Amino acid sequence: MSASEQFNKVVATYRDALEHPALRQDSEEYQKALSANIEALLQLKADVNGKLALFSSNETLDDLSTGSLKFLAIDYYLAQMCARRQGAGKEMDALSKNRVKLMFLDKAVQLFVQFLISLEDYEILDKSLVQRVNSFKVAYKPTMDELYKPVAEASSADATELNMAYQKRQQKIEFFQRNKMLAAAILSLENRLKTANGEDGDGDGDGDGDSDDLMRELQVQNLRQFSYSAFNEIEQILYETEMLSNFVKNPPAALSQPSQQQSQGDDGRRQAANDETNYTDRLESLNKPLLSKNGKILRNFTLVDKKSELRDKVRGYGQYGPTMTVEELLEKEWEEGRVLQGGPDSANQPEVEDEDDMAYNDRETYKAREWDDFTESHAKGSGNTTNMG
Repeated sequence: MSASEQFNKVVATYRDALEHPALRQDSEEYQKALSANIEALLQLKADVNGKLALFSSNETLDDLSTGSLKFLAIDYYLAQMCARRQGAGKEMDALSKNRVKLMFLDKAVQLFVQFLISLEDYEILDKSLVQRVNSFKVAYKPTMDELYKPVAEASSADATELNMAYQKRQQKIEFFQRNKMLAAAILSLENRLKTANGEDGDGDGDGDGDSDDLMRELQVQNLRQFSYSAFNEIEQILYETEMLSNFVKNPPAALSQPSQQQSQGDDGRRQAANDETNYTDRLESLNKPLLSKNGKILRNFTLVDKKSELRDKVRGYGQYGPTMTVEELLEKEWEEGRVLQGGPDSANQPEVEDEDDMAYNDRETYKAREWDDFTESHAKGSGNTTNMG
């Protein structure tokens, strides 16, 4: 089988069975078929660059034959399939699958960028995409900001953010219109090629029955359309990579120690199978009745006024706090040092009546006499003479 036939077979398998599959992408059957197709394309890539030596760094687009142009899309199809690659083993937990998925997504971005750089080397890539690719600080690891970086930097942070949003919108519109034009040009070239070939055309692009010029132009336009698709795929992968990276860095508690929880669950199931009393240390759902048919209490319950209970739930704090007795509260306050000790000095304490204390009796007697003298000399109401009551 020739290299051209191998390439056509791999691409047909991808488009017919892998691009829009009937199976789930995380199924073992789909992942096995995907892996086999990736290995076949990798072997073809090694042959094209090694044994056949179809491409060279000092060549231009005019130096390439028409039949060799389609091999420039090998990295594009490899990237598309790597983006769909993930762990599918039943023994793998969700955290491990996400790590594997991240690894293949990073590889897909590298392959997409490699595809764009290859087109740039042969001057197939449009200038708008060339500027974007050359703006990447790390060639094979672009960031989301670098994909839509404004041409002119703004003076303030707010202006930069607005400029970024505007630039992104304008670039998406421009890419959409360009992609639409390429699709129309490809359709026109395909129709012209069918007319030029007539019944003798075999459509294999080798020039024996096809119009070589039309076939060459069609291959170039296909590669340009793939370039815009690759740029869009890079954006989608970066979004997915960001989400998966956050999930891997901060996994849920249920996935942080899967092996330990799984072993504990297995031990619990074995103990429950051997325990005749059906005892379990897990919180059971209280769905059994309060009383049996014979009047036996089956579970603990508390008599609560339903109306007051509903009112407390509406007006409460949304959760129930711990309860304790007064003695427990005082003991807790005492342990935490929040109980006041001691008191005021004896000099500031009020005097207590003592009949045997003669000095205290004399002071009280003089105080009573002074009050009597005051009430006799000041008649009731005599103090309010100015306003007359």
